[in-house]
Amino acid sequence: MLARYVRDLGVLTLEEAIHKMTRLSMDRLGQAERGSIAEGMIADLVVFDPETIQDNADYVQPHQFSTGIETMIINGTLVIDGMALTGERPGTVLTRPETN
Repeated sequence: MLARYVRDLGVLTLEEAIHKMTRLSMDRLGQAERGSIAEGMIADLVVFDPETIQDNADYVQPHQFSTGIETMIINGTLVIDGMALTGERPGTVLTRPETN
């Protein structure tokens, strides 16, 4: 999304794209404690180079990592450090809370 719609096509600003992928997505899932950088929020952060970010996965090879991601922190745990996996796997599946 960032490479194609922000850098290549200019359809979205970087800020708009990040908002859609973070806060807006978490609001739709009812995950109020995620999607923003603020005290008390769950620490999910990605540090990337906007000039080199590129999603490489496709239908044929869905498990290809994106390039340009330098650091990733999930649930406060470092999972990518210097573009290398740390072996930590703190992630969970996020779902919308059930409503009655």
